[in-house]
Amino acid sequence: MTRIMAIVSQKGGVGKTSLVQNLGAELAKQGQLTLLVDLDPQSNLTTGWGIDPGENRLTIYDAMTEPQRSTNTVVSLRDNLYLMPANLDLAGAELAFINAIDRNTKLRKALGPIAHHFDMILIDGPPSLGFFTVNALAAANEILIPLQVHPYAYKALDQLMGIVEQVGEINPSLRLSGIVMTMYDQRNSLTAAIEDAARKRFPNLVYNTVVPINVRVAEATLDGISVGEYEASSSGARAYRALAMEVITRGTT
Repeated sequence: MTRIMAIVSQKGGVGKTSLVQNLGAELAKQGQLTLLVDLDPQSNLTTGWGIDPGENRLTIYDAMTEPQRSTNTVVSLRDNLYLMPANLDLAGAELAFINAIDRNTKLRKALGPIAHHFDMILIDGPPSLGFFTVNALAAANEILIPLQVHPYAYKALDQLMGIVEQVGEINPSLRLSGIVMTMYDQRNSLTAAIEDAARKRFPNLVYNTVVPINVRVAEATLDGISVGEYEASSSGARAYRALAMEVITRGTT
């Protein structure tokens, strides 16, 4: 069965899009046929792969409007790696679908015709708990939460868990498969305390791999490539490789 993973956080600046881009790239390198879905009107995942959102192409918005066009929205990035891009048209989606009975399952229906072709689908939505996040959760069978090692981000988990519980009513198969520590800075005295609190609160859910603060990740994004392609020996690249192996291993147990 295809693993459809919603990467969600209502807090911005936690490294969520970088997580989707680089985890996806490393999963593809491990032979996982991987689809990345840009569900953010800001299109950061799309631009992060060097694709201009202003180009005339079909996007995730077209797929949500007409699911039969989903196949035509998919862009090939690398071997085993594909993208459903976004552009500013997506900003009008919430209003366009406001009266639709199936407004919360538009993404699920968009992925329906193509999901079975992939081993992994990673969904990147905006930092909010609104329409896009609900659609991501309704379409997924797993949730991966990037947790910035910061007190405010840790406290925000309660609100996110509330939304996850509500979405369970329309997607009973959804489960929290893991939490990834991001923006990890071992020089910060609070880091160890927050990590310890998270691992005690969510035993067996917090990944062993942590994603450190690493400037090479941002530099790679500016070049439209993954950090593994940009500098394979960097701490960021090593972390995403290890995380990909952990994600694959957890999916087989």
